[in-house]
Amino acid sequence: MSEDQIKNIENRPKELENLPFYKNLPLMPIRIDVEGAIGDFLNYDIFQLDGVQPLEKRHIEANNGLIGVNASQESIEIYKKERVNFQLIYVVINAYGFRDENGELVGKPYRISLMPASKRGAISSVPPEWVENIDLERMDGVPKLYKGFNPFRGAFGLHMLGMHDYSNIESDMLGFVHSVYALADKFEHSEVLLPGIPKLQGHGQVLKDYKKYRNNWYFKSFRKLKPKKIWGCDSPIELFLLHAMDSIGLNPELQTIICEDGFTVPSFHKLWENLKSRKRLKSITDADFYFPDKKLAVFCDSVAHHSSPEAKKKDQEIDEKLNKIGIQSLRICGTDIARSPMESARIVESELRNQYKCLVR
Repeated sequence: MSEDQIKNIENRPKELENLPFYKNLPLMPIRIDVEGAIGDFLNYDIFQLDGVQPLEKRHIEANNGLIGVNASQESIEIYKKERVNFQLIYVVINAYGFRDENGELVGKPYRISLMPASKRGAISSVPPEWVENIDLERMDGVPKLYKGFNPFRGAFGLHMLGMHDYSNIESDMLGFVHSVYALADKFEHSEVLLPGIPKLQGHGQVLKDYKKYRNNWYFKSFRKLKPKKIWGCDSPIELFLLHAMDSIGLNPELQTIICEDGFTVPSFHKLWENLKSRKRLKSITDADFYFPDKKLAVFCDSVAHHSSPEAKKKDQEIDEKLNKIGIQSLRICGTDIARSPMESARIVESELRNQYKCLVR
């Protein structure tokens, strides 16, 4: 294991060390509250990432409309005939804000990644016969963990099965495996079926962009032994503020795209990164944190990217556009967060109180 692989998140503020369960989690049952923390869109998106992927129309037809987690013999024969090989992909969740709820530690996701299984430092690839003889459903139920999973460096540590040792490491550096899927290296892109996401119904072009994104990001074979980001905090600074906000009871949405008509959607890493897709979506901006009830968008502005006259003008234009649809912007300098995330969290709390006063007038 290289030094890069086990490198911890750097420049951690000392004041966060006093938070409960920030480090050295006790040996207790652990649950990551995916459904309650990430919203319907993302929950639907990752819910079907198990079994053999991608799910193709022809396999549905070959199995009379019934597809389980384990591949059927009908599907296995198709894979054998087409000489399809598979990579085993883990959906990995980094979490924060752990709390003891009736003897169970419950955390909330701050980052979701895809990580290929490996052996002796190389990405594993298996034939259809392996998929035929493995119980993917049972494998999905075995607790799996990366001890030392730094999503900001694309680095990872020891992969563990069964009972885990959480000592001598911060809880946000634990990568919990949420699900596992066998990724086919050959498939018909036009045949791939999307999960039903109610929020996207009626948004035809967005659905097309979403399908292209899933095919190119979730279902593209890995070439490097590095995790791919699906969703979540982009930087340690955001994570530090998130820890602090959680400690005083503030629970924002993470990485939210806000559009001109008020439509909001999770900001996936690769989904709407190109200019054409963003124009079709009529996106105003990506908020680092968003409080939908109070209509408050919070931005963690780094000195490197938000100090020039051009950057300040762009930020002002974004703030004005958000204000037109009734959303207030709050910008906090990254250096202020690094100095005191707790003080920065109290600034957010104060702004939320002000927004509440405006809403009830």
